[in-house]
Amino acid sequence: MSVHVVSYNLLVPILAEQPEYFYKCHPKYIDRNYRLRLIKSELQQEITQHNNTIICLQELCRTTVPLLKKFFHPHNYYLIHECYGEEFNDYMGVGIAIPNWMKPTSVKVITVGDEIRARLSERRADSCAIWSIFRQRSRDKSLHAASDPWDNAMKKKNILIFIRVMIHGIPLCIGTYHMPCLYRNPDVMMIHASMVKDLVLDLAKGQNMILAGDYNMKPTDSYYRAITERGYAYGHLPKSRMYEVHYQSDRNRALRSAYAEKNGTEPRFTTFSSTPNNPDFCATLDYIFFNGRLAVDTVLPLPNHLTSKSYPDATHPSDHLMIAATFQFV
Repeated sequence: MSVHVVSYNLLVPILAEQPEYFYKCHPKYIDRNYRLRLIKSELQQEITQHNNTIICLQELCRTTVPLLKKFFHPHNYYLIHECYGEEFNDYMGVGIAIPNWMKPTSVKVITVGDEIRARLSERRADSCAIWSIFRQRSRDKSLHAASDPWDNAMKKKNILIFIRVMIHGIPLCIGTYHMPCLYRNPDVMMIHASMVKDLVLDLAKGQNMILAGDYNMKPTDSYYRAITERGYAYGHLPKSRMYEVHYQSDRNRALRSAYAEKNGTEPRFTTFSSTPNNPDFCATLDYIFFNGRLAVDTVLPLPNHLTSKSYPDATHPSDHLMIAATFQFV
């Protein structure tokens, strides 16, 4: 018995088409209709060539959701989705597409920032510190809040979709997440990475579990290691000046990565683009994590070298590569 899991960051059309943003791309290749045709072709291939295919999507948006629902319908697939973005990114969100027969026994849509907020309480100041704190907050409340990683982390709206399905009588939990892109604030990234890892393990309750998505972290980052290494010594969460934090990451629990498990290393890259702020950015940011009695059978081969100046290009409709893995239940 196997399950095939796909993860794909589709690139929101309104962002792709910003003037001069993907400045090395031919205009034809950032056109939404051109890109959508390629995306649908790639997804169709994964559906038709594999059994029990589940598709995790990031950067869905208000424009693409109805088009993808129309695509999935004749394939007898159902799209579970939630948008959390704003008007400038066409209300970007995430989704999971599953075959109609694979009816979910539970669906959870979780704003991770709310889970973080629930584990915080206002810090009580002693009498000697009250006046200095009052003066600091009076001078610049917004600066005070912005400098606290826990305050920043709880304000992010990114959503985790987590479902439980039955595959021919065998339960499987599957989730997808698009982590905040805050390279300059690694403390916030560590908080979200740790929280999502612990959340999915708690929700799975020991059952087989797969978590796929765009995590905006490289394999060398501390928050990647906090997810994948038990007892990672440098995976401590930051302190807060504003709040009492009632959460500690469980460093005795970790997830495995499908590509690293199968190939001994993560892919050379899963995203490549040139934008004004990040020219020639090439890195691995997308992962399929798992836990439980699952064995990685195969992974979708990915390129080892670049063949264009930037994605999207003639054959890559997003700035991210589609990744996929087939798991055997053991």
